[in-house]
Amino acid sequence: MPTAYFLFSERNAVARQAAREGIERAYPHMLVEEVASVDEVLLHRPTSAGSLRVLIEPTMEELELALTAGQENGLAHGPVVALSTTLHSSALTVIPQEDWHGPLMAQVFHAALQRHELLQENARLRGDLMTFARRISHDLRTPLSGIFTTAELLKEILADHSEEDAALTTPLYDSTQLVLKLIERTSQVARATVEPQPMEMADVGQVAWAGRQTVERAAMKMGVRMQEPKIWPLVACVPAWLQVVWANLLQQSVQRSPQGGTVEMQWKELPDSYEFSVQDQGPELKEEQRQALWWPFEKLHQGHSAKSLDLPIARRLVELQGGRCGCEVVQGGGLRFFFTLPKGSPVPGPVA
Repeated sequence: MPTAYFLFSERNAVARQAAREGIERAYPHMLVEEVASVDEVLLHRPTSAGSLRVLIEPTMEELELALTAGQENGLAHGPVVALSTTLHSSALTVIPQEDWHGPLMAQVFHAALQRHELLQENARLRGDLMTFARRISHDLRTPLSGIFTTAELLKEILADHSEEDAALTTPLYDSTQLVLKLIERTSQVARATVEPQPMEMADVGQVAWAGRQTVERAAMKMGVRMQEPKIWPLVACVPAWLQVVWANLLQQSVQRSPQGGTVEMQWKELPDSYEFSVQDQGPELKEEQRQALWWPFEKLHQGHSAKSLDLPIARRLVELQGGRCGCEVVQGGGLRFFFTLPKGSPVPGPVA
């Protein structure tokens, strides 16, 4: 059953009474158990949801111990609230004497429990994402790699007898490649979401070139020429994420381009940011169609969401770096996909 553990309640009768009144108002059926020493915090580890610890006039060391006792995933096992005339905090953790009133204390206890539940849920979700990004994706790659290898071997064996029979393995080969690529792309987004990476100054030209290599074969097959500026700026970014952004935007534009078309990479300096873009000569789209391309990654489970992962992934990675994305119609035909990255400090100059 949810329990309120009162520590050091003998130190201040007024604080004790206010805390009890607050508990009775907020949670009439919650048990109240008084604990004599800070060592008992470790022994009274709440096992039920909705339990909390209330410290009366604790020292800083006692408060820090209560906050770290039974810690899991960087969180205290239960919410901690302190009533103190000497300690001060801008958070809800420490309540000053002027706020020791039953109605207000009830709100404080209610908010502390809600906040702790939200933090626990956030930690679980982040853990789930990381499990998927690392463990599940790894476990999926292993059998898929086995299928891929077997398909190649089978193709070689069948080729000795008939090229037509060997061609039957192509769908197996291609499907396995698509699934492996999907696992890599989604796990990369999960890792980026859960584990923010430090920004560093990078030459956008080098990053864009690396992203361009991933779509070079598709562009050559369609006869699409990719053009880029001779001069690029230095920006603060996560290079690995930025490379994916460029690759995804270029992939989108190449797929939309007519045979023999041109895809142009551009950039320009704005007052507080740099804007980068990829412009194609593909068909125009209506406003709602353009917005759907940039569908938020976290909403892709919705039935009417975007079918392609390219731009939702790019949007997530750009937003994690403090930028924004968009798409607009180009006069004369085509679309311009763009994203921004904030300027670093000091503002970098362009490099060849």
